Amino acid sequence: MASILKVDSMQGVTSAGDITITSEGGAATMQLQQGVAKAWVNYTTAASFVNNDSFNVSSLTDVGAGSCKIVFTNVMSNDAFSTTGLQVMGAGQLGLNAQETNLTWCISYNTSNAAADSGETTGTVHGDLA
Repeated sequence: MASILKVDSMQGVTSAGDITITSEGGAATMQLQQGVAKAWVNYTTAASFVNNDSFNVSSLTDVGAGSCKIVFTNVMSNDAFSTTGLQVMGAGQLGLNAQETNLTWCISYNTSNAAADSGETTGTVHGDLA
């Protein structure tokens, strides 16, 4: 019979944020909090600028063609976090313009490598919260 674990919060025994999980094969371990996305966003920039849905994002600012500033509700501990994004725009590309502990700034380009609104764009942030 399968077990079901229902909890409202998790805390490590050694320290509150120290929760280790074992890999599927059992040979490797990782810290749970390191693998959890710290922020994510789904926004639209074509025709109108809309935050479709997000987590840990306090605001989005349309700062020109293809350019969006994403401000976090809870800041990162440093500016060395990872931002991964995807845009719905044929063969265009999405680039990282800048990032600071409280924000990341993404810009999308069309197939001619010109900054351009892309329609729907998604992004995920991994790293350490402050």
